[in-house]
Amino acid sequence: MFRSGFPNTASYRAAGKADRLLRAAVTSFCSIARPTRRETAQLDDLAAPLIAGASEETLRFVAAALSETPFAPPSLVRRLADLPVEISAPLLMRSPVLTPIDLLALIGRRGSEHARAIAARPGLDERIMRLIASLEIGPHEPMPASAEEARDRLRAMMRPAQETTPAPEPAGNAVRLRWEGEPGTYRKLRSTALAGAPALFHTALADALDIAPDCARDIVEDSDPARLIVALRALALSEEEAFLVMQCLRPARDRRGIAVWLDAWQAVSQEDAARVASRWRAPSPHGPAANRQGRALRAS
Repeated sequence: MFRSGFPNTASYRAAGKADRLLRAAVTSFCSIARPTRRETAQLDDLAAPLIAGASEETLRFVAAALSETPFAPPSLVRRLADLPVEISAPLLMRSPVLTPIDLLALIGRRGSEHARAIAARPGLDERIMRLIASLEIGPHEPMPASAEEARDRLRAMMRPAQETTPAPEPAGNAVRLRWEGEPGTYRKLRSTALAGAPALFHTALADALDIAPDCARDIVEDSDPARLIVALRALALSEEEAFLVMQCLRPARDRRGIAVWLDAWQAVSQEDAARVASRWRAPSPHGPAANRQGRALRAS
């Protein structure tokens, strides 16, 4: 390799700025035997805006490079794993960062090609193996009802411990949900946020707002927290309840950060938030209309 994953000088010079920066950052990160949390967070912060401008070749390089390390930033790995299987296959097949819940959510969102790659993982969770087997995926067959099946599995994992045993996460950390009996909206959101398993919170938010899981995931993972604030406001949570949920997802670092959050919360009425949330229930949550709504919300 010439440098930063490029095979020669010509390919390095021909690459765009996003490609060069992303490859250099990932190459540097992978050369560290045990990266610190700060170094992991720095890679995540740097890579997030570069992915959209990177070439498929660079994205394939990044996915392959990060597929073996247990220290890769989880949010970056999930973002790459959600790309077409031609890019994401190494992560789907090997990454120790992806949890069973992440894999179920990917099968539900992306379908049979991702499921086939996931099926090649060594030591695959038994429940996921049964799900893939039950879908009877052949070489060229679509995966019937995969999204609904995966969503049902995620809902099952959100039941209290006495009802079901949740899927294990890496390093032996089980998903612990804090409620007994039938939880209300707030307790379900709080518990799934505290669990540290993003797919569970995405599913809980989607159920609470009656929107598509993909739409809920985009709201939560948007770098701008405006839509997430609107979502929580639309659910009629109290200021304190919404703040605790937000702290689990996007911790405020100081008093100024808390003050900014409170100003943003109070600037949106529950009625306005409910109207915005109703538009998220449109049949095509990722279509042009939804994109226009998201831009309008950020501008307001």
